[in-house]
Amino acid sequence: MSIGVAMARLAGLGTSPISSIPNVLSMFLPLTIGQLTIVFMVVFILLEWVVLRSEFSQTAWLQLVPGILFGVFIDLCVKLFSWVPVNNYLERVIVTLISIVILSLGVYLEINSHAVVMPGEGISMAIAVRFKQKFPKVKVWADATMVLTAVIISLLALHGFVGVREGSIVAALITGRLVDFYTEFLPGFTAWMDPEM
Repeated sequence: MSIGVAMARLAGLGTSPISSIPNVLSMFLPLTIGQLTIVFMVVFILLEWVVLRSEFSQTAWLQLVPGILFGVFIDLCVKLFSWVPVNNYLERVIVTLISIVILSLGVYLEINSHAVVMPGEGISMAIAVRFKQKFPKVKVWADATMVLTAVIISLLALHGFVGVREGSIVAALITGRLVDFYTEFLPGFTAWMDPEM
């Protein structure tokens, strides 16, 4: 997932919804996208605590582990893939599409491994539980809210669409579909990750 976010950052056409706010903020704050992602992971867990109140499980703090690693590896991958050519719009589109394919593979692995979820999914799950809504519906609204917030920050602070662009919208539209594709295309591997299926 970090590779996907890093490549999207390098392409400059916008990142996934979960990374859109850190990406925009990193354009004018003295912190990297990875450092800001870690801050947001902590904020998401705190929001889970606020939303769930007495139902909040202390094991939810374990989400900090993948959240921190996610941020660290985003910064590492931005440096590692800085050689990727993004000199014209076509190259930017190609790199953005590759980033979405890689990101969705990471999401597929995260969801089907049934390991500790990332805080971005954790907050959506908490809202779904608290307000008795279906997770996919809440996730769509959460993603849309993050992209809209990133757009507003970009317009106010940078006076244009900087850090959140068409790539963010494409990522929001097709990442879930690609996750479904991997699940159907790799049934044996999916079953191996989840023996209870």
